[in-house]
Amino acid sequence: MSRLNVPPEAGRPEPTPRFPELEARYGALVPMDSGMQSRVYAAQAGEVVVKVYRNQRGDHAREAENLRRAGMGDWVVDVVQLDGIEALIMRRFPGRPLRTEDVPHALPSLRAAMDTLHRDTRGTVDLAKVEQRLRRFRSALSAFPLEDLFAAVEGPLEAGHLVHAASFCHLDLWHDNILISPAGEVLLIDWTKAGYDDPLRDLALLKTGTLDLLPPDDALSAALSFLPGAERATLARYRAYIAMTTLHDLYWFLMNEPYEFEAQRARKVPRARHVLARLPGH
Repeated sequence: MSRLNVPPEAGRPEPTPRFPELEARYGALVPMDSGMQSRVYAAQAGEVVVKVYRNQRGDHAREAENLRRAGMGDWVVDVVQLDGIEALIMRRFPGRPLRTEDVPHALPSLRAAMDTLHRDTRGTVDLAKVEQRLRRFRSALSAFPLEDLFAAVEGPLEAGHLVHAASFCHLDLWHDNILISPAGEVLLIDWTKAGYDDPLRDLALLKTGTLDLLPPDDALSAALSFLPGAERATLARYRAYIAMTTLHDLYWFLMNEPYEFEAQRARKVPRARHVLARLPGH
């Protein structure tokens, strides 16, 4: 999850860096977007965007590979190391991040994208990582009344109900990572976190990060339209990942943007409980 807002006390904005080698190749770079892990620039001399990563750890090559695995390799123009940084060059998409009013129009494209993406399976879900995350969340969030959310994950996990085949997942499906064009085309961006996991975790992330722009009942109805069947076991597993994703989001805000935590808790916890009350447990 990346965020663009900064606390009032953050001070003056960072100066815009210059990239002489990149600009010699692609023309002047104009800032478009900035997150915790990267910055995105539009190249004035061509129909490309340049994504510059803050840390040099191969994220540019990893994201390009994830795009290719997702069947989106034609969006990748180049992967470069210039000016002392790592950058991914992509074709520019004529769109903007999803807004509330866009969600109903984007649903068919999103369903098709998720269906295609999740057909790529490999092994089973690493439940040891799920356990590790839960321990981390419990340690950080112990002061808050969230026991029902923890129980919604821990019960199915301990009973073995979260054992499932792993699919290729985006794993960061919040609305700023979903672009829509004036013509209604939809493009998923920011594939740095993509990997093999439970597809219902991916769909839970889509619900909490994007579909929850809609009113609660509408968001749940839209979310259920993505599920591969309405069997009790599927609904119960999805229920567990809604709770898990909500805990993850609260943990993220507490660790990264504590000034936003209370507002996010007031918004996200009732949404999660709305789902828990309507879907069956195991």
